[in-house]
Amino acid sequence: MTTTDEALRFALEKKLCELSFYEFFKQAWHIVEPSIELSTNWHHKYLCDILQKEAERIIANKPKTKDIVINIPFRSTKSLLVTVMFPVWAWIKNPKFRFITASYSADLSIEHATRSRDIINADWFKDRWGDIFHIKKDQNLKARYENNFLGVRRATSVGGTVTGQGGDFLLVDDPVSPQHAASEIERENANEWYRTTFYSRLNNPLTGVRIVIMQRIHDNDLSGFLLSNGNSRLKYKHICIPAELSDDLKPKILKDNYDENGLFWSDRFSKDILDDYKQALGSYGYAGQLMQTPTPLNSGMIRSDWFKIDQYKHTTEQTVVDFVIDPAYTANEKNDPSALLAYTFKDNKWQIIDCVNVYKEFPDLVRFIPQWVAKNGYTNRSRVYVEPKASGKSIVQTLKKETGLNVREDKPPSKDKVARVQDISASLETGRVSLLKGDWNEEFIQQLIKFPSGKHDDMVDCLVMAINKNMWNHSKILYFS
Repeated sequence: MTTTDEALRFALEKKLCELSFYEFFKQAWHIVEPSIELSTNWHHKYLCDILQKEAERIIANKPKTKDIVINIPFRSTKSLLVTVMFPVWAWIKNPKFRFITASYSADLSIEHATRSRDIINADWFKDRWGDIFHIKKDQNLKARYENNFLGVRRATSVGGTVTGQGGDFLLVDDPVSPQHAASEIERENANEWYRTTFYSRLNNPLTGVRIVIMQRIHDNDLSGFLLSNGNSRLKYKHICIPAELSDDLKPKILKDNYDENGLFWSDRFSKDILDDYKQALGSYGYAGQLMQTPTPLNSGMIRSDWFKIDQYKHTTEQTVVDFVIDPAYTANEKNDPSALLAYTFKDNKWQIIDCVNVYKEFPDLVRFIPQWVAKNGYTNRSRVYVEPKASGKSIVQTLKKETGLNVREDKPPSKDKVARVQDISASLETGRVSLLKGDWNEEFIQQLIKFPSGKHDDMVDCLVMAINKNMWNHSKILYFS
């Protein structure tokens, strides 16, 4: 190939990148992912075209019709496309653009901004567009950098301060971590931060655009919060891309892009891979993170058909029966009772031997515990874990002083009740928890299936405590972001 041919090819590729964000995305891939071969899917061009239209609209100073909410499965190149590459391409078109980007953690937001800067600093980019703009040396921090046209990239976290900052593009990429999906506090904090802090940061509300891109993790995550309100729904263009089509879930505009098996991206999300994710994430995690339609968690987090009823104990001479106790504050039946649960763990499966609710004052409860654990197979290898709330600490101290029980305080929970149940739901759904047949089964199951709307949830608390004792050491629950 002659020098002239090389120059023409170079000029042609450069022009194509300038005219098409999708072409830029493909050409720049090797800068951000040099060891991974690019695999494109229809959604890449679809999303690139949407973002390009927004940039060109703002350049033309045309009014915005709607902000944008994009729901798409994890591992779909969403962050690379929207948060890493798009701001760089937009600066080629107009280096005066200002961006504020946010994710659930500051580290993640800074990583995205740094990868954008890596593209700008690459020889590949400088050879083509180094004459258009450059990053100012005295305004070049990881969390904020500025070019010589005063275009700015600011990276922050959900909950972070953006006082005095404004942008033409406000990008939110996964506002809540999947690990915190079931935490009402985390979700409400993200929603409130967006509403009261981030929302008002557009330089020009008539032309500037807010873009939220995320996998769904809960019915009231930021997407749900923005789309559930009638007025808000009118303000947002909603792009929903589930991992596969179902009879009750067929995106009207996008369904023709799915393959003959109803798969969104068969190269990355084959049927076998999706089945594996279902097993790992459970129905709630899969419905949200892959299908983008999270089931409201107050409509049956736990199902009765997940539990097999055993006729016999799964015990041998080597089996250890352990116990968990969720103590109540008082013996008043208007309040929650104390709950006690006995269980075994073997071959990555749990068998619940017994679970009771009792209304007893402190002295009576302390006398009851040794009797009950002895009846259910306590040995010198057993452990009795007590949640350190209410009278829990005093129960542990008294039992240690007055009995020979191997009793200890459990770790205080770091999440709310719903989040803790969400964490163990995959273990329950996959049938790894069974119940020894007994007259306590009905009360136990009824309390589980009514959670979190039931009057009492102490047996639920005990089940969570028991599962968590072994789950992290013997069974890996996967989260994907």
